[in-house]
Amino acid sequence: MHVHIETTDDVGRKRVMQLLHYSLNGHREAIESLQLNVATIRNPLGTKLHRCRLRATLRQGPPIEVEDVQSHLDLAVTRALERCVRTIQRRRGACMQRHSA
Repeated sequence: MHVHIETTDDVGRKRVMQLLHYSLNGHREAIESLQLNVATIRNPLGTKLHRCRLRATLRQGPPIEVEDVQSHLDLAVTRALERCVRTIQRRRGACMQRHSA
């Protein structure tokens, strides 16, 4: 699996890598490449938020694109990764049902 992370914070990059290894550990064989973009943004009230955009190119099937915005970096990345994993699991389940029918 090829991983590309875009962020302006080196500490954030290390934390994102840890979260990636933990979250995607059982699904690495399904993912060909993963691009993750983390940015700090401000909402209309000026509150600092973290946006995580994820694009996973799978070995089979269409790519997965997820975006999540949260007040904490870990939460934004974790939620995006969890949504990606759930999508992979759903697609695997659907594929298994088609093959067994």
